[in-house]
Amino acid sequence: MKSLTAILSVAIILLFCAADLSAQEKEDDKRLEITGYFGAGGRAREGQFRSYSTTHFVGLGLEYYLSPRIALEGEINYLPNIASVSGGAPWGRSDLIITKDEKYRLLWGINLLFYFDRLKIIKRPAIRLYLSAGTGYQYDRVEFNVVSLTNLEQYKYGYAEFAFQWISIGAGLKVNIIDGLAVRLLYKINRFGGEGLQTNRLVIGLSYRF
Repeated sequence: MKSLTAILSVAIILLFCAADLSAQEKEDDKRLEITGYFGAGGRAREGQFRSYSTTHFVGLGLEYYLSPRIALEGEINYLPNIASVSGGAPWGRSDLIITKDEKYRLLWGINLLFYFDRLKIIKRPAIRLYLSAGTGYQYDRVEFNVVSLTNLEQYKYGYAEFAFQWISIGAGLKVNIIDGLAVRLLYKINRFGGEGLQTNRLVIGLSYRF
């Protein structure tokens, strides 16, 4: 919760300061832009009682501008320690204790980004709003710890699974600081409508265009 508050506070400061930002990107042939992201993300878990877990995460995106207002982006995101669930054994057994750790989640995606100029009096505004829509895959790593109450032996095993993201959508704000350097605020939903597989992210990023 504290991380979300901090990110929102930075966003508010950027909004108030954006009108005073005079540095803008030059009109040139720069087509690529790389962005590093940091923020908070989480997922919903299905079961008798639905819950939601959050974690810090990092991400990296690479954009190619098809036009001044449309870009194609490839991205990867890493979310560690998604959730940890402890409980009794299934199938009515009372001789086992099982701990389930959802170790991490990787998100790969390809997106189309649509930029909207907020200020019309200059060609390259200090503030740009944008929307994101795309698809991709996600990878989950899950591990189980099983303790036998009869002999106190411990067993570990795990598995991994891929899932198609269907559609991922997002909305963001880009503030140009100096030529080629910008700060971003982005809220994105990966695998929109996927319940237990849906991942929501609120992030702040730093972009460099070259």
